[in-house]
Amino acid sequence: MPTAIIADDEPLLRMELADALENLWPELRIIEHADNGAKALRYIEEYQPDIAFLDIRMPSLDGLEVADQVREKCQVVFVTAYDEHAVTAFEQGAIDYVLKPIKMARLAATVSRLRQRLSEKPASDETSSNEPLQWVRASSGNSLRFFPVQDIVYFRSDGKYTKIVTSDDQALIREPLRSLGQTLDSKIFWRINRGIIVNLSHISHVTRDDEGKMTVHLQGEATSLPVSKNHQSQFRGM
Repeated sequence: MPTAIIADDEPLLRMELADALENLWPELRIIEHADNGAKALRYIEEYQPDIAFLDIRMPSLDGLEVADQVREKCQVVFVTAYDEHAVTAFEQGAIDYVLKPIKMARLAATVSRLRQRLSEKPASDETSSNEPLQWVRASSGNSLRFFPVQDIVYFRSDGKYTKIVTSDDQALIREPLRSLGQTLDSKIFWRINRGIIVNLSHISHVTRDDEGKMTVHLQGEATSLPVSKNHQSQFRGM
């Protein structure tokens, strides 16, 4: 399923584009909306979408600056009210340049072009989208916080949510541990029981008691985490 982000500082225009794309390309999944260029760049780095729909004039970074940094990472389509930047946009590798107000026939041509381009992606591009997660996004009240994955000590299942724990903070993310675990680097993050995935770089030592129960002890933490029997074998030989 192809994925995309939409970046525009006007909420109504973002929704208008999203609705139009839903009608023209039901299979396309819009995974994030950004109201400025810095967020757009962050989302592209984090989620690695197939397509980025970018406005030109946005706060923090404009669409051209974003495109210049992601030209090798995704297909870029500019959706803007300003026609004077078209030459620069295509020089930066944009696949299309759509003027506002959006016309469905014009957007349909863009969708057709995108479908064709994505169908031509080499296998190496497909594998690159499977790179491990680098950032975790968590909501906290009215703010959105970003945690570098390497700073997370462990993930703990909390129903439909997952709790992330760092050395000095905690937060909930709206994703179950099962699906989150599939996006993590398995060389660094190990599942130690049904409900916990731990960052190996934050482990101090592992102990086993007389009954054979194994426990992970964390660096600088009083917290210890139990290792289930099904996952003890991965620690042997360490």
